[in-house]
Amino acid sequence: MVEETVEDDRHSRSAKNSARDPVLLSHVSTDPIARQSTGIAEVDRVLGGGIVPGAFVLLGGDPGIGKSTLLLQIAAHVSQEGPVLYVTAEESEAQTRIRAERLGVQSDNLFLLAEGDIGVVIQAIQSRPWLMAVVDSLQTTFNPELESAPGSVAQVRDVASQVMRAAKKGCPVFLVGHVNKEGSMRPAA
Repeated sequence: MVEETVEDDRHSRSAKNSARDPVLLSHVSTDPIARQSTGIAEVDRVLGGGIVPGAFVLLGGDPGIGKSTLLLQIAAHVSQEGPVLYVTAEESEAQTRIRAERLGVQSDNLFLLAEGDIGVVIQAIQSRPWLMAVVDSLQTTFNPELESAPGSVAQVRDVASQVMRAAKKGCPVFLVGHVNKEGSMRPAA
């Protein structure tokens, strides 16, 4: 067993979030939402017609099945319309560039950040109006303020929560999650 310390800051967060008033469902706009195509028809179908502003999408699966490759292709397609951020906490910039070259990805609007510190990642996501961002992966991105190791339950919860809050501010974010042999989204013990 491993003991993990998780700071409880729910009270301070709820005080900050209480400024918003609930809205009656019937008063919510039903205007069509502009969706961004991923360039892959089946992915667009799964997303209900494409990427929605503020979307938070978790792409999970076994290691090595092509999650990063698929998201690099989607990022390259979306970057034809504007700036896209691809954050890799697993690979170096050179490794990602080699994969991009193998796929024939060339774009002047696809930005790469090889970083695992979630504070730096969130700052980068909020630094400009990206059309989308990719964070690869949930298990290798970490909060240095938590004492637990990257991929631990506390880290996974914290990272996912911070990325989701960043996405809700308008930048759609795709988050990669690895499924282990037991079927959970964290490393096997």
